[in-house]
Amino acid sequence: MTDQNYRQTDSAVVAQPAATSRHTGRKWAVGILIFLGAVLLILANVAFWAYFTLLNTPGWVAAVGPLSKDPAVARLVSQYAVGQLFEQIDAKGIAEEALPPELQILAGPLTMGLEQLADEAATRLIMTDAFNNVWVAVNRTGHGIVMDILKGRGDRLYFQEGDLVLDFSDELSAVSGFLEDKLGVEGLDLFPRAEGGRLVLMSSRQVAVLQEVVSYLTTIGLLLPLLTLVAFGVAVWVSLWRRQTVIWIGAVMAVAMLISLIAFSGVRSSALVSIQDPLLRELARAIINVVTQGLMVQTIFFLIVGFLLVIGGWQAGPDSTLRRWEASRKEKEAAKASLEQAE
Repeated sequence: MTDQNYRQTDSAVVAQPAATSRHTGRKWAVGILIFLGAVLLILANVAFWAYFTLLNTPGWVAAVGPLSKDPAVARLVSQYAVGQLFEQIDAKGIAEEALPPELQILAGPLTMGLEQLADEAATRLIMTDAFNNVWVAVNRTGHGIVMDILKGRGDRLYFQEGDLVLDFSDELSAVSGFLEDKLGVEGLDLFPRAEGGRLVLMSSRQVAVLQEVVSYLTTIGLLLPLLTLVAFGVAVWVSLWRRQTVIWIGAVMAVAMLISLIAFSGVRSSALVSIQDPLLRELARAIINVVTQGLMVQTIFFLIVGFLLVIGGWQAGPDSTLRRWEASRKEKEAAKASLEQAE
């Protein structure tokens, strides 16, 4: 063997570990990007839904607006409202006082009948278009006010770093100016507890955390889906095994969405268990189901997309069922064409 052959052999031996090292680095990079994409997908799924439903007044109204038209919800609301009303007024006691002694036995059935009639009337009222218009208007106005307060944009009342602040600085300035101009009174501190006309009504660490969450969701609600696409896209671009990478991305997406569905179910169950009143619990269940319907649809959609990516990547392989079927079809067509030419 010549010196040149020795040199070529040594170069090949040195190049092989270097290539293997580069491939290992790419595999790690692709794996990290896929994992990062999965985490971002879970966060983006929730953030996207929250941005357009919980934090968006039109989205909130679109979700809860039809609730009053739902017969089950209307029945639950009327049962709870009528039950509370009859407990407050002691309808049975009133009936017993109104009835003569010989008819006292009818007080119970009469109260139950009146309560049932009131329940049916309330259910019909709740399901009317007029009530629905009021319901929608209250939700639109109330949601807008709550979001303004949470985001610190309220005119007079707002949260600032967890403090509920009543701001009457403009009115205080006007009164102080009047006292100085008309009465010559200067430096009078009308409200010692208020700093500059801003009075802290309450402080809450939980509200401060909620404000931070709302701020982050408002800021990154639309950015997270884009970052998820970037992570998965870069993983495919970096990979030397792109078909396998697509399969892994699809599998990770499906697993992430299955975990999300299990987590959503657990959180919902925990929230409902904490409600003691059975009627309120059922009403809360109906409301949660309606409000989170968009989140469930999104999650199932991404789950299906993950399965489709796995199936598509698998069928794109050289030994896939689709490729074999296509090759078999072409062979049959070629054989048929040859037979026709021979004839």
